[in-house]
Amino acid sequence: MEPADRETVTGLPPGIAAAREDLTPMLSQYADLCAAHGDALVLFQVGDFYEAFCEAAETVARVCEVTLTERSDSTGDYPMAGIPIDNAAPYLESLLDAGYRVALGDQVEDAAQASGLVDRAVTEVITPGTVVEDDLLESGTTNYVAAVAAEDDDSAETTVGLAAVDVSTGECLVTSGGPDAVAGELDRIAPAELIAGPDAPAFEPSDAERGWTTHDYDAGAFDRRTATERLEPYLPAPERRFDADAELRAAGAVLAYAEYTQGDDGPLSYVTRVRRYDPRDRLRLDAAAQRSLELFENRGLGASDTLFDALDETNCALGRRCLERWLRRPLVDADAIRSRHDAVGELADRSLAREGVADALATAYDLERLVSRVSRGRADARDLRSLHRTLAVVPDLKATLAGAGGEERPTTD
Repeated sequence: MEPADRETVTGLPPGIAAAREDLTPMLSQYADLCAAHGDALVLFQVGDFYEAFCEAAETVARVCEVTLTERSDSTGDYPMAGIPIDNAAPYLESLLDAGYRVALGDQVEDAAQASGLVDRAVTEVITPGTVVEDDLLESGTTNYVAAVAAEDDDSAETTVGLAAVDVSTGECLVTSGGPDAVAGELDRIAPAELIAGPDAPAFEPSDAERGWTTHDYDAGAFDRRTATERLEPYLPAPERRFDADAELRAAGAVLAYAEYTQGDDGPLSYVTRVRRYDPRDRLRLDAAAQRSLELFENRGLGASDTLFDALDETNCALGRRCLERWLRRPLVDADAIRSRHDAVGELADRSLAREGVADALATAYDLERLVSRVSRGRADARDLRSLHRTLAVVPDLKATLAGAGGEERPTTD
C-alpha cells in the first residue's frame, strides 16, 4: 500500500469522517478513538471480535485475509472487517509486519451491566518495539524500543543520548556517545523500533534483516523538564543520574512512549531500574563482526548452527536472554571477567549444586514477562499459576546456591 493510502486507514478513516455528524453512538465512539490515535489503525471491540470500518476495514481484510462485510444502519452502509479476539495474535502480527501500529479499543465495562452504550477505551497500542503478547514474542529474546536525542555542546562531535526499554520485561538501558558510537550500540541492541528526537541524527541499521522502524515522536517528550518529570517515578533526582543531558531526554522520551503504548495510565511499575552504562566497559562487536563470527546467524544456514546455538544450554527464558546479552556485549574489564569466571566456577566444580540449580530453573516460567503482565493488570489465571510455580522454586534455588560454598559471592553480570 502506498503511503498516501496508509494515511486513510490510520486515525480517522475518511468514510467515517464524512458521516461524523450522523453516526450512531457506537460508530461515533469508534470515530472518537480513531481521532485520538491518528498514528494507529484502531481495532474496536464489538462482542467477541475486533472490528474496523470503511478504509481501515478494507486494509484489515486485505492484510489479514479476512472477509470484508458491511454494516448497515439508519445512517448508511459501512464496510466492516473483523478478527476474533481469542485468536487475534496471528492477525496482529500480519498488521505489524505490514508496518502498522494497532490501537486496541477494548470494552472496559461489562456489556451485561451497561445501562446504555458499552464504554470503550484504547488499552494498548501495539507497535513493533512495544509488543507484550507472548504469542507475538519469541521466548527468551529481548524486544526493545529505543529513543535517540541530540545534544549540542562545545565539543567537535555532537553527543547523542540513547535509551532503550523492553516493555515486555521492564529492562531499561541508557548511554550516550558520538553518532558513530551510538550507531554501533543500536546495532548491538537491535531495537525493533526507534523514535527520534528533534535534530537527532538519522540512524540506519547496518543489517537490513535485523533492522528497525524509525519514526518521529512528540517533540515535547524530549524536552528536558518534561523528561525529568517523566523519570521521577522511576528514579530519584534523575537530573543527577546521567552523564549527558541527551541521556536524560532520551530516557524520558522512551518511557513516555512506552507508557503511551500500554494505555497511558501512568508509570510502568515493573520498570524498577533505569541502568546507565558506558559502552567502553564492553567489547564493541558491530553487526559485521557478529556476522563474521556467526554469533547469532550462520551465514549459510540462518539462526541454526551458530555460536549461540552451540552454547545455549540454558533452562529458562531469563537465562537465554542473559546468555544473549553476554555474547552481544562481552566484558573487557579484567576484574569483572574474573568475577564472572569465579561465579561460573563455583557451579562447575559442584555437580550436585549445578544440577540442582538446573532442575529448579527448568520448572520456572518467564518471570520478567509474568511480572510485567501482572503489573499491567493483564494477567489471567494461567499467568498466575505460572507465577506461583516459578516463585515456589525460589526457596530451593536459594538453598542450593547457599550450599555452593564461598565466603564472598562472586557476581555474574
